[in-house]
Amino acid sequence: MDWKYKHFNQEAVFKASRASVLEAARAVVAESLEEIEDTSDGFLARGHSAWHAATATFRITPTSNETQVAVELLVERAALRGYMLFDVGGYYDGQIDKWFSGVAQRLGATDERILVSKTTSNLKVRQGCLRGCLAYLIVGACLGIFAIPLDRALFPQSSGSVPGPFGLVASTIGFLVGVFTFLYVMYPNASASKFIRELLQRGQNRER
Repeated sequence: MDWKYKHFNQEAVFKASRASVLEAARAVVAESLEEIEDTSDGFLARGHSAWHAATATFRITPTSNETQVAVELLVERAALRGYMLFDVGGYYDGQIDKWFSGVAQRLGATDERILVSKTTSNLKVRQGCLRGCLAYLIVGACLGIFAIPLDRALFPQSSGSVPGPFGLVASTIGFLVGVFTFLYVMYPNASASKFIRELLQRGQNRER
């Protein structure tokens, strides 16, 4: 196990020429990592991601009518905010997935399917499940702090092993928030997801 760097390896295949994929990938990655250096088979990008020093190596290989992009991302475990033992929530794999999507968007000038395949295809499911469960636990626990005393005060005859009506409402609301969070992660371009982002953006602008 490498105790200095956390390694992330992902691949994607694009239906486009190597030159166009290389140009698009350089432009997309430059928005996240500041320093770009050309290599014989692609490029190297260095910078910081989520307060950790990161180095991404892109190897871009033409295969008949398609182009394969292999990404190796090395992230320093130690940072000012602590030591990263695990990538909780799949943040860095998610960053690579965003790069793949960004490349596809830059190449997608026509209706032809550009992004043929990618190894990060199941990432949204994992992130959606994790964030949905966290939302359910947090919201359910917060509401339960108020619901349990209310149940005991208003319904003293109810059994302690069976939740009262307020406890059931708290649990149901937490569950619904968890499901909604899962759907938000899975379908970020849905109208409801865009509406929520607009509300959050407006709130941030008002605070400023």
